[in-house]
Amino acid sequence: MRRRRSDARRSRRRAVLTRSPRPARPARPTLTALTALAALAALCGFPGVARSQGGLSREGALFLLVPIGARAVGLGQAVVAAEPGSEGVWWNPASLARLDRKEVGINHSQTLVAGGTALELVVPAGAAGVLSGALFYLDYGRQENTDPNGTTIGQSNPSSLVLAATYAATLGPRVRAGVTYKFLQDRVACSGDCSGVASYSASSSAFDFGVQAVTDRARRLTVGVALRSVGFRFQVNDEEQADALPVRVHVGARYVVPSVDRVVTGGALHVSAELVDRPAFDNPSVRGGGEFAYREQLFLRAGYATGSGDLAGAAVGLGVQRGGVSMDLARVFGGFSADLGTPPTHVTLRFRF
Repeated sequence: MRRRRSDARRSRRRAVLTRSPRPARPARPTLTALTALAALAALCGFPGVARSQGGLSREGALFLLVPIGARAVGLGQAVVAAEPGSEGVWWNPASLARLDRKEVGINHSQTLVAGGTALELVVPAGAAGVLSGALFYLDYGRQENTDPNGTTIGQSNPSSLVLAATYAATLGPRVRAGVTYKFLQDRVACSGDCSGVASYSASSSAFDFGVQAVTDRARRLTVGVALRSVGFRFQVNDEEQADALPVRVHVGARYVVPSVDRVVTGGALHVSAELVDRPAFDNPSVRGGGEFAYREQLFLRAGYATGSGDLAGAAVGLGVQRGGVSMDLARVFGGFSADLGTPPTHVTLRFRF
């Protein structure tokens, strides 16, 4: 039976997000784009994951679950109630509401399967709120197309793209809210001789909604709720089958530990935790993290996220800030990328002016 393109697409997405036992490092044969992606899916053991995750195989556009931003990753992705700056576009749009300076964010990530680049521009508009535009591009690497004799006859380049526009505003002294519109595209481009290559293009639209609220007079405890990737089904051109987007609910809190500056002059400690699941909320994953800041110039972070694949595991992060420029690094020590010697690494540069 001929394999449908939608099946190949889901297999590739599961390769990004699922974890396998520790297999030996695979060889790098010359493969067509879809053959290589199917091999990566098999490497990650996706059938077992599909059963254990209760329907992961029936979701499309799984690249929406890829974490973006070194600050968030270093905190174990527990940032629904935090204010991580411009990268908050990808986590909770409400987190942008209190930004009072323009900000440009540049993020890069690298795993065994793909390299990701995200750009954000945040523009405060005074009492009218905060506006932001962002882009995320995920490149799965070029693959050679070969004839039956093994001769290279072309190249395929699978990739995913998200374009986002965000509006956030404060609602009184303690509450802030935001919404993000996202245009999604997933495609396999081909050059040269593309006979026998299942190239395709799929697109859709989605929305993120978020709220944050400070619950006490001392402003130490903040709670956050976000509903991410609510939108139209993801459908490949000319395919009858369409996949639902990976809708996720995030519920969490962030707490500022008191009196830390009495122990370390200029020090501050924030801890955060959250639950993440599909709307049914029958099998949530847990995320937690902490950040120690010294004089708002040096930041040490650590966190942990339960679950499977490169989304899960322990993480550490480091940040430095000087004036309006900051750089953050993070590394994750779980998932199949780490198992095969390529721990997921994230770098973020931010410029405020």
